[in-house]
Amino acid sequence: MPESPTLEQEISQLEQALAQKREILERQKESGQIEQIPHEKEILRETIREKIQAIPSPAAPIPQPSLHPSAETPSYLSEELQPKVQELVNQVFEKSINEAIKTAKATQNPALIDAFHDALVDEMYNHLVERRKLEVVR
Repeated sequence: MPESPTLEQEISQLEQALAQKREILERQKESGQIEQIPHEKEILRETIREKIQAIPSPAAPIPQPSLHPSAETPSYLSEELQPKVQELVNQVFEKSINEAIKTAKATQNPALIDAFHDALVDEMYNHLVERRKLEVVR
């Protein structure tokens, strides 16, 4: 059975994926296909979205209470979602990104998965800025 990648390996993979996307976007801008390159946080958001989509959802859902955020509160700040999202973010740093994604997808709760995606983008963005792999959004 192959070993799961460590968090550092997963972060390195994210860095490589970001570099590849940046190169593609630069070529598209040079050829006139796009007017401007999105900020790196948006590129990171798309990279993490693709990572989440690449991990299959389990066949049978794990029973979870329905978590529906109110319309006026962002999902990641919802009192109902916030503890579960924080639990998933903690799992990223304690185990791995892939394990946290699998746990989130096992709930089959779109609101939770979306809130986790937003929180993970923010956490990874801050982590990559600290490592000087990305620049701060101004």
